[in-house]
Amino acid sequence: MLLIAMVGAGYFPELLRAQPAKGKIGYLHPVTINPNHITFSVLAGEWRRLGYVEGETVLTRSGEGDPQRLPELVRDLTGKGVGVLIAVGAQAVRAAASGASSTPIVAFDLETDPIQAGLIRSVARPGGNVTGLFLDTPVLAAKWIQLMREMVPALDRVAFAWQPSAGRSQLDVALRVAENLGVETTVLEFSVNDDFPSLLSAIAGLKRTGIIQLSGPGITPVAEKFVAAATQINLPTLSFLGEAARRGFLMSYGPNQRDYFPRAVQLADRILGGEKASELPVERPSKFEFIVNLRTARALNLVVPPTLLVGADEVIE
Repeated sequence: MLLIAMVGAGYFPELLRAQPAKGKIGYLHPVTINPNHITFSVLAGEWRRLGYVEGETVLTRSGEGDPQRLPELVRDLTGKGVGVLIAVGAQAVRAAASGASSTPIVAFDLETDPIQAGLIRSVARPGGNVTGLFLDTPVLAAKWIQLMREMVPALDRVAFAWQPSAGRSQLDVALRVAENLGVETTVLEFSVNDDFPSLLSAIAGLKRTGIIQLSGPGITPVAEKFVAAATQINLPTLSFLGEAARRGFLMSYGPNQRDYFPRAVQLADRILGGEKASELPVERPSKFEFIVNLRTARALNLVVPPTLLVGADEVIE
């Protein structure tokens, strides 16, 4: 009892620190493992909190924008004895699922319908070696369109900015939702290495168009370039990532990244602690954030409706 009381009072601070890691986590991103990247920085904070150390009990690999490298990186990580693999984005998840069938996988995939893709049997009980973070895209797509219509009452159509490397799952759902809502759409295919002014000029014209950027890894580092090109030709923009609005997008609506993203590491930690991926339910976000960038609104000569300002979790002046 005395020892418990002394620990609680802080006499042995080393006992209050994170406990030693239970095994190795592999982390695979198709584009970057830059410590400043939002996904990496949020997850790194969580695995450090839980006692994992990069280079020792967390092994990180990046495809550096080349999807052909992903299968090789999966083999490298499994060969180094990782007990669980966190795979970010649809491409990395597909590479992990096909190349590491005996390794538990925590998918960080905000683009794919996991049941339709055959990754899991159900959200509540995945049933195989894959669990993780997946979005409810139909609900989100309807919200994105609603916000764009409210922000731009004269809107004629929505352009879904889509990375083919992410797969068609999210795009097809968004197109169906738009059709059900009677909204005209066009698809803007892009990669993070594109010449954005040239790309976006193709959809500028007589029709008042709003761009909804679908999720995909590697978007955040190029958000400022993308939105600068869009604003130059008077195209309002919306992203699912809050960080994109902080970097200039007109709006964002999606999961609270700092609440949702750490759950990938928590799932990995539970798996290393003995729980089975097949029995760990898929994690859906429970907190969402809506951000409005007034600087961008002014640059687009838009008057933000009071209802949007009142409903915003964050307003960037």
